[in-house]
Amino acid sequence: MSKGVWIPLAALCMFRVSECLECFSCQNIADPDECRNTSQCSSGQSCSLQTSQAGSDLRFNMGVNTISYAVPSLLAHTVSLDAPFRPDSSPHVMNAAVQTAAMRTFVLIENKGESIFLDSTLRCANMCHIAASECTDDEKLDCAFMHSIFNVCADIHHAKITCPKFCGLCQLVDGNWAAWANWSSCSVTCEDGKQTRTRTCTNPQPSNGGLNCTGPASDTKLCTKQLCPVHGNWTEWSTWSGCSVTCDVGLRKRTRSCTNPKPDRSGDFCVGESSEYTVCLTDPCSTRNGGWSSWGSWQSCSVTCGGGLKLRSRTCTSPSPSAYGKACEGNFEAFAVCVNTPCYAVAFNAHGHNVLSNFVNAFPTVIFNEGNAYHASSGHFTAPVDGLYYFTAQFCCIPQQECGFFIEKSNASISSSTHLTATFEHHTTDVACTSASTSVKLNRNEHVWVLIQGTSSYLYDGYNGWNTFTGTLIQEL
Repeated sequence: MSKGVWIPLAALCMFRVSECLECFSCQNIADPDECRNTSQCSSGQSCSLQTSQAGSDLRFNMGVNTISYAVPSLLAHTVSLDAPFRPDSSPHVMNAAVQTAAMRTFVLIENKGESIFLDSTLRCANMCHIAASECTDDEKLDCAFMHSIFNVCADIHHAKITCPKFCGLCQLVDGNWAAWANWSSCSVTCEDGKQTRTRTCTNPQPSNGGLNCTGPASDTKLCTKQLCPVHGNWTEWSTWSGCSVTCDVGLRKRTRSCTNPKPDRSGDFCVGESSEYTVCLTDPCSTRNGGWSSWGSWQSCSVTCGGGLKLRSRTCTSPSPSAYGKACEGNFEAFAVCVNTPCYAVAFNAHGHNVLSNFVNAFPTVIFNEGNAYHASSGHFTAPVDGLYYFTAQFCCIPQQECGFFIEKSNASISSSTHLTATFEHHTTDVACTSASTSVKLNRNEHVWVLIQGTSSYLYDGYNGWNTFTGTLIQEL
C-alpha cells in the first residue's frame, strides 16, 4: 500500500531572493536528501514527491508535476514562510530551510501518496516560479560568519545550496543521467540470451567538482528466442562382429548410429558412414596354388609406321590361388617388336663434281635417291617433311692446292643461308681429301647444299678418291 511521506521542503524546492522555484528531480531513490538534480517548472506545474512502500523498503520519486486537480478539495496546510519553520505535531508539516524575499504563503497538498507545494499567492499566474538566473547566497545566513566558525564551504554539496556565491560554487554542476539508450538485440539467435542498454552521465555532465551520477550505467534483461536446432552426432563404434566365414578370408563389421543426439528441429545429420569393415583371416578351408591362364592375343603395334612394340597378357586364374596358396610365378605380360611400313623414307647418295656459277657443287652421279629429295641439276636437297636430317660431304684436291667447303642450309625461298659446318685441307705432294658431317632440323621445303672454296680445276675425282654428298631423314617431326 502506497502512502504519503513528508520530508524537508528544502529537498524539494530551492528558493532565492529573486523569488524563483526549482524542483529536485530524482527517481527511485532511498533518501531524498541525497537528490542533487533539479528541474525547472513550467506554467501549470509544481514540485512533487511520490512515495511507494513494498515491505520495509521506501522509495521516492521527485520531480515536476502538472496541476490536474482543484486545491480546495484536498487536505491542505497553509504555512507562512517569513523564516525557517519548524515541525509541529501535524505529520504534514516538515522541517525546512527556505528563504524568501517577503512574506509568502504556500499550500501543502497530499494526494494519493504525493506531496505538492503550491504558491498560494498565485503571483506567477499559474502557481509557478521562474528559476533564478544569478548565483546568490541565502540572505538569512551570514555565510562569512558561518564559514569562520563551522567551515561551511568544506561541505561543498551543502554549501552549494546555502552559500554558493561565497564559497565559489556558482559553476559547480552535479551530473545527471541521460535517458536510457534502446535495448540491444538479443545476444543469441536461439534459446535464452541477454539484452543490454546503457546510459551516460551527461544530462548534465558533472563539472567543477559536481557529483557524479549514482547508480549503474548499464542494465540487462533476459531475452528468449525460439529453440535451437539440434545437430546429430555419432554414437561410439560398436564392437567388431565375428568373421563372416569359418575358413579362408572373410569380413568383420562394426556400426554406429546418429543418435548422440538425434537430429531435431532442422539440425544437421551426421557426416560419415554408419558401417565399417575389416578383413579377417581364419584357418584355410583347403590349400590351392595359382596357375596361369593361356596367353591372350597380341595387341596391335604401338606405332602405325616404323618400329614399335606389341603386348599380350595372361592371368593367374587357372586356378586362382586360395588364401593360403601360392601365387603364380613369372610375368603376366609379354612384349615383342613389331615393324610396320616406314613412316617416310628419305635418303640419297651422290658423287662427282660440277661446280656451278654460284660455287654450289652439283654432284652429277646419283647412286640412289629414296624420296627424290636430292636434285642433281642444282645440287640442292629439298626437305619433303619436317624432321631431323643427317648429311655428310667429302672433297679431294690435287697436290699443292687448298681444298675446303661448307655445308649450308636456307629457307624455302633461298633468300638467306646459314653455314652448318666447314672444313679445309692442303697437301703438297699427295691428293688430299677432307670431309664434314652435320645433323640439322629442317622444315618442309628448306634446302641444303655444299658450297666449295676455289674452282673445279683444283678438285680430284678418281677411283680412289670421290667427291661425295649423302643425306638421310633420321626422325620425322
